[in-house]
Amino acid sequence: MAMSVQTNMGSISALKNMNINSSNMNKSLERLSSGFRINSASDDAAGYAISAKLQGEKGKLEAASQNSLQATAMVKTAESGVNEIENMVRRLQVLATQAASANNGANERTKLAGEAANLLGQIDKIANGVNYNGTKLLDGSGASTTTFQVGAANSANDQVAVDFSADFTTATTGLGIAAIDLTTASGAATAIDTLNTALDGLTTDRASFGAAVNQLSYVSANLATQMEQVSASISTIKDADMAKEMADFTKSQVLVQAGTSMLAQANQSSQNVLSLFR
Repeated sequence: MAMSVQTNMGSISALKNMNINSSNMNKSLERLSSGFRINSASDDAAGYAISAKLQGEKGKLEAASQNSLQATAMVKTAESGVNEIENMVRRLQVLATQAASANNGANERTKLAGEAANLLGQIDKIANGVNYNGTKLLDGSGASTTTFQVGAANSANDQVAVDFSADFTTATTGLGIAAIDLTTASGAATAIDTLNTALDGLTTDRASFGAAVNQLSYVSANLATQMEQVSASISTIKDADMAKEMADFTKSQVLVQAGTSMLAQANQSSQNVLSLFR
């Protein structure tokens, strides 16, 4: 082999390998410190594109999950108010039944009517006061469809519609019980029928709220499963295998140290040319 001082092929080869191993060591160090296999698009262009799309999907699912939880709280708030109104209507039925009986005189009916008036006032207070985040739920001013986005896509399959348009006040546009009169037996008898009709409507509306809560519960459970699976997919693509990266880092570190030593040896070999001049 020719001896040359102009070109030291051993040194060039050792430097090239040392740079490669140094780059690999730094890449492993980056992955170990970040916990990610993909830290930039250049690490894995296809993997980066897929994981970025999945992360966007995960973000939408998380927002949809929050929407579902808040929608559930909103419907439960309405249902709770209707429950109290229903209890008071049932009490009004009891009072009307008592007032319609001949064993109660005018004095007793006046007392029963007084309690009924208090109950009617309380029903209106609840119906006009129940709200969620400033939105009235029981006074008839709500939308017939306050649609909740509970999925990642803009489609009917990713939305739940709940009707908040029902009026639960005592007015004729609502329960229609404001004018009941328990001061006479005939008025109380009429009130019984009026209250029965009101209660039928109440139970129907309350049942619809209950069905909506159940639907939202299923949606929340499904969203939790979807987020779990998307997170697992992202992890498979993007997360670093720490054991593998540690092994690669150790290997590259040893090779860099060996390469540094060999580069020194290669550079020293050029000094052997001087022995020709002795």
